[in-house]
Amino acid sequence: MKIGIIGISSLTLELAFRSAEAGCKVEIYNPKGNSLIREVTQKMGADIQLCSLEQAADMEIVLLFIAKDDLERIIKALPDMSGKLIIHTSTLIFDPLSLLSGITNAMTYKITAWLVPEAHVVKLFNPVNLKAKNSCMSCSNEDEIFFIADHNDSRKQVRDFLKKINFSPIDLSGRLHLRNTAFNLKSIVNPIKINPFKNNLN
Repeated sequence: MKIGIIGISSLTLELAFRSAEAGCKVEIYNPKGNSLIREVTQKMGADIQLCSLEQAADMEIVLLFIAKDDLERIIKALPDMSGKLIIHTSTLIFDPLSLLSGITNAMTYKITAWLVPEAHVVKLFNPVNLKAKNSCMSCSNEDEIFFIADHNDSRKQVRDFLKKINFSPIDLSGRLHLRNTAFNLKSIVNPIKINPFKNNLN
């Protein structure tokens, strides 16, 4: 399996490390400059290499960690991503119980999906236990990780990939759908009343 990584974070580096340990080829592109992470990647093994944006995007699975301000610029520079599986990784989440509300209120991965509609975009969350003392490179093999996906095939592909690299994947797709359905029903039952005489542009 070939994994492309665009953007550097503690999570994408851990995914790179675990992927290489599982026998995957990993290509990494850092938008802020590959020279900044060259020393780190050299210590991670021969199966992890630095590359261009186009090379990272050409892998079977593409992992993204891009600042919101840079998201549109970098995605527009990607080659044709038709049918490609893109895993949009998140910043750290410290309370897994707040995942659903966080997803509902901040769906930056939906921006990615909108910018590359021909690809299958999955959102990946990394909950962190503040009491844990181990570094991410020494995490246990039973770490839970959360994801949501709208496409059945990509959902299975992501689950299989995460299991392959010794994560315990938890699919929140169904729970998010139920939450959104309940929210939509509530909006229908209690519609927002708009005063047509009030200026609503402010």
